[in-house]
Amino acid sequence: MESASAAKTGDFFYGWDLLYKTVQSDVDKKSDLLIALVHFLLTKHYNFRCVGIGDDKTLPEEEGSELLPDNWNDDDTKYSLRYVHDKMLYLLLGHITEDALLINLMDINTKKVSNICVEPETLVAAVKGGISTLMPSASEIVDRYRKELLDPVFTGNSREVTTQTTTSTRPSGSDPLRIGEPRRGG
Repeated sequence: MESASAAKTGDFFYGWDLLYKTVQSDVDKKSDLLIALVHFLLTKHYNFRCVGIGDDKTLPEEEGSELLPDNWNDDDTKYSLRYVHDKMLYLLLGHITEDALLINLMDINTKKVSNICVEPETLVAAVKGGISTLMPSASEIVDRYRKELLDPVFTGNSREVTTQTTTSTRPSGSDPLRIGEPRRGG
């Protein structure tokens, strides 16, 4: 299964290096990388656009960007990022406790809120290097982000249509490369 996970990592995280390069000099703690990973997931795979920092609940006129804004990680104990998707505003808030990072995603319109608690010391191996060096379990972290943070709040479809991650959820009978007895017709 080594090649399957490598293929997923290669395709899914395409674009991470570019984002990381833009924030590399700002990253000074492991929680920064976990926030950057949520940002990457939102902007690349869910079509969100970042419209700045703070917790202002008014919808901005600007379109937003895939980049993390200046000063996104200046506070030592919290993060607050604003995103727009389909003219709807979302807040991504992170709070650093002693050994955990609590991340909340809120849809300002519906008031739906989700949260996830992650442990930077456990999940982030380094603050410099490629994605597999930084976060060896990045794929698992992303899966948790989707299930615990995004799915409860955001009901839209992700932009990702690659077969690497959808293969495992497809019914086995629909696999065109399946070897075995032919299916019985109805």
